[in-house]
Amino acid sequence: MMDCEHESREPDDFIRLPGLFRRWEIDQVADPEADFHLEEAGATSDGTQLFAVYRRERAPASTGREG
Repeated sequence: MMDCEHESREPDDFIRLPGLFRRWEIDQVADPEADFHLEEAGATSDGTQLFAVYRRERAPASTGREG
């Protein structure tokens, strides 16, 4: 059986981080070196919203110089 999630991954694809996150937990997984995509993923029994977090590495910035 093939793992469809990893089967045809491109370098610029978003990868889902494991688990679901509360709004105040997102800053613990976010960093300036990557792009992020958030999706609503339900709520806890007390009504707290949960989010699925997807991460994508940023391509290195081009300096415009050729070496």
